[in-house]
Amino acid sequence: MRLRVIDLETSGNHPGSSEVIEFGSVDLISSKEGWQIERPHTQLFLPNAPLTPETQAVHHLMEKDFASDLPRATPETLAALVHRAPTPDMLAAHHIAFERYFLTDSITQELPWLCTLRIGQKLWPEAPRHTNQILRYWLKLDLDRALASPAHRAGPDAYVTAHILQRQLALAPPEELFRLTQAKHVRRGSALRSGKQLNRQEQLFP
Repeated sequence: MRLRVIDLETSGNHPGSSEVIEFGSVDLISSKEGWQIERPHTQLFLPNAPLTPETQAVHHLMEKDFASDLPRATPETLAALVHRAPTPDMLAAHHIAFERYFLTDSITQELPWLCTLRIGQKLWPEAPRHTNQILRYWLKLDLDRALASPAHRAGPDAYVTAHILQRQLALAPPEELFRLTQAKHVRRGSALRSGKQLNRQEQLFP
């Protein structure tokens, strides 16, 4: 089974008025030894308009980073990256509401999504917060710092998310993580109480 973790960088802070300018993905492959993580795959896209200073302050991409012969982010170019061979069985992102705004069902051919944010909120309610970088350090992930940096770039962020997902897959199979992705969000206090009860029962994932 192949899971493809995706991260997008965009030209602005609001999805409705932004476009994809960088696509990053990292695949996880199931094996007898567990879930193996492949190296990041990234693609820059030529923006149609100048980047705002607010956006540049997040990902630090500048005009000189974009060669004039780069492709534009169209449904066709995005679909080619989503489905590049070997094709994935499921997709994942840290906050799928953002990625799915740009990667619509027609682009993904309705592949199922895993959300490491939603899953993390349910598996680890005691975490201080559930952002990508906070979970990275809270889980004490042993990462290649060259591949995990800089933060807020598509490749490195997908690489961090892939390792968070690997930890989640050690607790539950993809089908159960998909159920957690779809489950209603629970407030932090309720999640903490629920998490403690599940830990006591030791029956979270038999």
